[in-house]
Amino acid sequence: MAPMRRTESQWGSYSFKKGDRLMQHKVQTAFCLFTSLLVVSCGVNSSISVEDGKTHDGNQTTVNGGVFIGQDCTVNGNCRTVNGRVSVGSNSHVRSLKSVNGSIKLDDNIVVDGDLETVNGAIRVGEEVSVEGNLETVNGKVSVASGGSILGTLRAVNGGIKIDNTEVTGSLVTNNGDITLENGSRVVGNLVIRGSGGSRSDPPTIFVSGASVVQGDIKIYDDDREVRLVLSDGGRVTGSTGSAIVERVGE
Repeated sequence: MAPMRRTESQWGSYSFKKGDRLMQHKVQTAFCLFTSLLVVSCGVNSSISVEDGKTHDGNQTTVNGGVFIGQDCTVNGNCRTVNGRVSVGSNSHVRSLKSVNGSIKLDDNIVVDGDLETVNGAIRVGEEVSVEGNLETVNGKVSVASGGSILGTLRAVNGGIKIDNTEVTGSLVTNNGDITLENGSRVVGNLVIRGSGGSRSDPPTIFVSGASVVQGDIKIYDDDREVRLVLSDGGRVTGSTGSAIVERVGE
């Protein structure tokens, strides 16, 4: 059976810009993967729940429904849904969590052995959560509470990013959102602003405060795009700030 293709108008409010082909490929791949579930899945119109304290082996997959993992659970398989949200209770250990149209919410003290990905939805991560992969959304905000660890790339194409006392080993990437690093957060890789800004009229702003640090560079891929970098309360960038307009508060 030939793979299904989706036109630009069907992808919602986001139009992929030239030079952002990696995210376009990821979204299209996710869409093809999930639409295949319409053919092969059983019980596609129901949610999936794992009760508190349970261990479950194998993938958890649905199409029209959410995936709800309780507290103190272990899921030895990937969790996926097309139209539904994903949530995980505290002190659980899971693998990759993915949705197309739905948010992802993690409570405290969780280990994710894989990626967190959604296309249309926010991602909210509680305290002391370790994500041993990438954390990505296209249309939605991302927030990571104190003590977080992201071993891969953290990306929100059309949405803001806020991290609190969190370490991102890879790069932190957005097209149209503001970025906030607070309370000793650290980005080991680069902080990247892609695209031309689309319909956004005001410049995106990067806030680095509370002794937070970007160890890599500030990379702005559109030379004509204005980006503000606000450093306060010991926040710093040890790499190049590129073409960003730097404002130092309290100095």
